[in-house]
Order: sequence, then structure tokens, then C-alpha cells
Amino acid sequence: MHATGWLCVGPAGQAVRLLFTTSRAGFTHYDFPELIDRVHRRLGGGPVVLVWDNHASHKTKWLCGRLEAREWLTVVLLPRYAPELNPVEALWSQLKRRIANRAYRSLEELEGAMRSYLLSAQKRGEVLAGFVRSAHLTPDPIPSTT
Repeated sequence: MHATGWLCVGPAGQAVRLLFTTSRAGFTHYDFPELIDRVHRRLGGGPVVLVWDNHASHKTKWLCGRLEAREWLTVVLLPRYAPELNPVEALWSQLKRRIANRAYRSLEELEGAMRSYLLSAQKRGEVLAGFVRSAHLTPDPIPSTT
């Protein structure tokens, strides 16, 4: 079971949001444009600044070419080997603690436990804000000037 997650900090007054997608097959750089487009639509179609870890799949020539065509998207890469700067890593750490050291009867049961945690986390804005703060960022965005 694979998951990709997005902690989204919006304009002032909005809570931090968690969007996620799961897949048994995993994700490749070919999947990312559609995933990013889906996040963009879920966030209402405004400008997006994507702060991404420095994984090799995020820097392929093919992917960079596709993302450059999206005028609403700005991509910022984190330094290499800096998971402490990525708030989503704190989310994954909590998820791993939640599902670890338990025998699951099936892959479906493991998927259910994983999705249950992520769905629960989606409803807990202060917990999500804590993940953002764990990367020494403020979950309180700068007010929009538009």
C-alpha cells in the first residue's frame, strides 16, 4: 500500500488541510501531474506553491516539463536529505507508529487501518497544524493582498 499526502496551508483564516491518495501499485513521476492537478482542483483552482522533497522522481526532465506548463504552480524543492523540513514526514511517522507492530489478516485490513488514520487526521486541524509546526513553519499563512 502506497500513499501520497499533501498538507495544504491556505489563505489566512483557513485551517491546514490534508489531501491524500492511496494506491496498491505505487506512484511514479508519470502519476504526479494528475495528482497535482487533482489537488489544485480540490483547493479551488488558485495559485499553488508546492514544497517538495528532493526525491529523484520529483526532478525528472519529463515531470519538470509537464509542471512548467502549469502557470498556477510554483515548485520549491527542499534540500536533499532533510526530512525534518517536510511536514508530511511527521504525518507519515505518526501513521507508521499507529499501524506498526500489529499482525494484519489481509492487505485490505492494513489498507483500512491506514485510511482510517488518514481520514481521522483530516478532521483534526490542530494536529495537521502541529505537523506544519514540526518543520519549524507557521501554519498561519500570510494574509492575501488580493
